[in-house]
Amino acid sequence: MIEQYVMHIAEMEELQTEWGSIGWLVNGEMAEDATLSVGVMTLNPGEKAGEHFHPGDEEVFFVMEGECDHTLGEEIVTLTPGMMIRCPAEVPHYAVNNGDAPMRALVIFPTADRTTTQME
Repeated sequence: MIEQYVMHIAEMEELQTEWGSIGWLVNGEMAEDATLSVGVMTLNPGEKAGEHFHPGDEEVFFVMEGECDHTLGEEIVTLTPGMMIRCPAEVPHYAVNNGDAPMRALVIFPTADRTTTQME
């Protein structure tokens, strides 16, 4: 029974994008009883994940590898491994990888059915 609650990151299906990839470890599509979403984002060197916001839900963005410049509203912060940023609901944000290596981050939402509104 516990197996339904356990997943190795190697089992995660990644959706390839123009900027890198995103894969989900848990969300409402994967588990009917899920109440949050946890994913892994990879942002390739020189790429930007487009400006967007999340209606009604905040996002936690935790850098595991690499680094990125993260814009939240009008401010920019460089995030390195071990750093996180909390993006409040409705606030536009995006990340740019200006480094030489891929940046990998956990993305966490307090809902199993997150929504994203792209601004560009």
